[in-house]
Amino acid sequence: MTKNRLLSRMTLFTIGVITLLACNSLIKKPQVTPNERPNVLLILADDLGFSDLGVYGSEIPTPNIDALAASGALLTNFYANATCAPSRAMLLSGMDSHAVGFGFNPIAAQRLPELRGQPGYSGSWPTDIGSFVESFSAADYYSVMAGKWHQGSAKDASPYGRGFDKAFYLEQGGASHFSDAAGQTSQTPLATYYEDKKLVESLPDNFYSTKFYVDKIIEYIEGGLTEEAKPFFAYLSFTAPHWPLQVPPDWEHKFKGLYDVGWEEIRNRRVETAKELGVVSQVAEVKPFPEALGLWSDLTAEDRAKEARRMELYAAMIAYLDSEVGRLVEYLKVTDQYDDTIIVFLSDNGPEGNNIEDGLSNNREWLPVTFDQSFENMGKTNSYVALSRGWAHVSAGPLGQYKSFLGEGGVRVPAIISYPRVIQPNSQLGSLISIMDIAPTLMSFANVQSTHNYLMQGRSAEEILRDSPIRGEVRENLAMETYGNKAVWEGNWKLLWSWESQSWELFDLENDPGETNDLSLSYPSRVESMVETFSNFVEENGVVLLDSEVGYARYEDQLNEFNSTQ
Repeated sequence: MTKNRLLSRMTLFTIGVITLLACNSLIKKPQVTPNERPNVLLILADDLGFSDLGVYGSEIPTPNIDALAASGALLTNFYANATCAPSRAMLLSGMDSHAVGFGFNPIAAQRLPELRGQPGYSGSWPTDIGSFVESFSAADYYSVMAGKWHQGSAKDASPYGRGFDKAFYLEQGGASHFSDAAGQTSQTPLATYYEDKKLVESLPDNFYSTKFYVDKIIEYIEGGLTEEAKPFFAYLSFTAPHWPLQVPPDWEHKFKGLYDVGWEEIRNRRVETAKELGVVSQVAEVKPFPEALGLWSDLTAEDRAKEARRMELYAAMIAYLDSEVGRLVEYLKVTDQYDDTIIVFLSDNGPEGNNIEDGLSNNREWLPVTFDQSFENMGKTNSYVALSRGWAHVSAGPLGQYKSFLGEGGVRVPAIISYPRVIQPNSQLGSLISIMDIAPTLMSFANVQSTHNYLMQGRSAEEILRDSPIRGEVRENLAMETYGNKAVWEGNWKLLWSWESQSWELFDLENDPGETNDLSLSYPSRVESMVETFSNFVEENGVVLLDSEVGYARYEDQLNEFNSTQ
């Protein structure tokens, strides 16, 4: 698709939306039966931390997403995978990431010789496992998506091969948020976008990912408003606030000065607010900042300014995302579709705290010669900076660790389900829920039957969400493995493998979400039982147990070893 064609389409679409919002009486409304044929809007944020929304304790204004929580259920014990592609595989399949070939992000698996040829790390779904979107399409839903895909490049692995009727999508795991479409590493210097099964040749000059994806979702939904309209299934997969940290020019200084007080002070405020909101226990233990990080006051004035700027941009990306979610929700309200729409909002993993600027392959050499990394250019086109470790701990709030790790900060993420006709407003659900439970939950709400011959590992939360007040359990346990890390959850208990002590450690997450107090010696029988749960998980999903924690953006040694074996 040419730039002129894209610009022409966007101009016509903008005029169309303005007209629709002004004259909604002229819109042909879809005829759906409440509770039987609801629309579905699935919104996925990218690298959004547990405490980054106002409703979870953040100082970042997110009134529109907070309003979704007020109209439905706030999930406080919801788990995604530790990184992007595995989480998306779990979300779309209702299965563990290893069961669909995404035990790691595919590029990582390729760099580890012991994982070559292992089906759980192939980066390709087995032929007998499909997405739950296929079941919605088979049930005569109009299925559309816009945003990040990150599930492979093969024809049958595209959104069209997974059940979508319309899609505008970024094939890779990330890119510049502007029209330059700059890639993530020297191996992928340019990102690729597709629409109508064709490569998008260029993006409009005013492209900014968050806004453009929402434009596309509205355009697609609008295109489905016919006299015999089908209910829609819409998957809005943002690339924000994933690095690079970039915002539209008029948002660059929205939060100037807010983070000059440093990461310790901001996190303390968030933790206290989270306790007041009941998101975590009043007596919750919080993991201290790592000693190796140092104190905010230890930084030079120049480094403090740069670090504060990172967080200003990160906050602006989240606030802007919230405003676009608000625009989409308003569109649904104006067109009388909101009351018949289940809206799910969640994040794919915890915040980025890995050293992306140095740690990813060749970035140390590639970034300085490819981008303008000056302080003055941070957040603009042709800049490429990421959130740092200190702010990642803020983003995780009372939880420890961040993206790529199985500490709570890496995998416990914000999640909201809004369906005012069914779910009691201002509900809070503390039941253990996994991202692979979203598929059966939405299918159950919509009375959609599976078109596949396998049994999903996900469990439906519909019955519990219909209760008022919400109570009960969705699943008995959950197990995960990623990048050599291992964990098991059972109610409020968590068993986490420690590479430092070379042993399993047991935590009471109700009182200790920061995972500070190992109780394994006090509850040996519980440890034994949960280890057995993990062993069953390994056997069932084809997990390869590694002899070390291999990291996420720390591959130089592994890559050299891999190359030497070729």
